[in-house]
Order: sequence, then structure tokens, then C-alpha cells
Amino acid sequence: MTRSPGPGARIERDPQHLLVPLGALAPMRRRRRPSAGARAWRRRGPELVAALGLLLACAAVLVTLTRPPLSVYLEGDTVHVAGALLSHPAGNGGLSSGRLYAGAATLLLAPAPHGGLMASAITYLRGERVTGVCRFGPPTAAALTERCTLRIGRDQVTCDDTLRFAVPGTWERHCSDGQALRVEVPSGTVAIPMPFPLGR
Repeated sequence: MTRSPGPGARIERDPQHLLVPLGALAPMRRRRRPSAGARAWRRRGPELVAALGLLLACAAVLVTLTRPPLSVYLEGDTVHVAGALLSHPAGNGGLSSGRLYAGAATLLLAPAPHGGLMASAITYLRGERVTGVCRFGPPTAAALTERCTLRIGRDQVTCDDTLRFAVPGTWERHCSDGQALRVEVPSGTVAIPMPFPLGR
């Protein structure tokens, strides 16, 4: 009986030589073309950054111009502090000296030695207690000045305020932490010390 050759009989045992082009295995780096957005950014990037800076500057000026001006003054029996009203309580709150005003803040005005006026106030700023004391010096021929010390939480700030008669109705405040602002005193009202954390 003749057996058919198995599968192993069909395998050719002679070695085969395959030509492999080794040089072709080197990796090729294909230069990718930058996208249209990247090309535009390279051409116009500095101009876009400058335009964005100009827009932000204009927005800051607009916010400054449209923000209502700060004002502090006494009118009748009411003290106006940046839109908040402090009223004089009946019986002066039981105090025998000075003049008390209460509301969103508590303010006490009292005559200062050697003339002028002293003021102390208690209010709150972002949950922190603020105490302020101002000494209102006697007016000179050109201006009215005061020095205020504000204790905001654990920090202490000193502010020098000047009400120039050549620019009626406007206090200029400069504080030790770099803050500078203007505070209005409307015509027909009374300027008072400002022991408040204005503009903060």
C-alpha cells in the first residue's frame, strides 16, 4: 500500500535569500505644513496682542468713567458715605459729648484739641472689622487737611486727605498702601472727616 507524502514532504529545505533594502528602513521625516491658523498667528500675532491690550485699557477707562463718584458729606442730620446713610439718633445715643451717627457704620464726631475736628468710625469690609480715626486740622488759606488711620483686620493703613479750596468739593486721598482716590463733597453740604475704607 502506497502512502501519500505528508505535509512535511512538501517543504523545501533549501535556504532562501531575501534581498532586504536596508537603506529604505531609515525613518523619513515628512515636513508637515502648518495650519492656516498657525500661519495667521505667525503673521499677525503681535498685532493681535497689541489690539487686545488696547481693548483692555479702553475697558478699564470705561469702567472708571461710568463708576459713580465716591462722596462723603453731612447734610442736615444725615451723613452720606459712598451712598450709605448714617442718621443722628434721638438722645445722641446716650452720649454726653460729641455727635453720633449710626447706620451701616457708626461714626462719632467730636471737637479736637487746638481746634479742628476728630472722628472715629466702626464698619465692616468683606466681613472684617474696620476701625478708623481721623484728625481734621484747622483750615489754612488754601486747603483743609486730615490724617486718618484705618485698621482693617490686622492691617493698618494711614491716609492723608486734602480738600483744596481751588478745586471746591473734592477731597484727594493718598494712603500708605498706594491707594489714591478722589471723594466728592457736593455744593451746599458740609465736609466732614472720612474714617472709612473708601474705594476698597
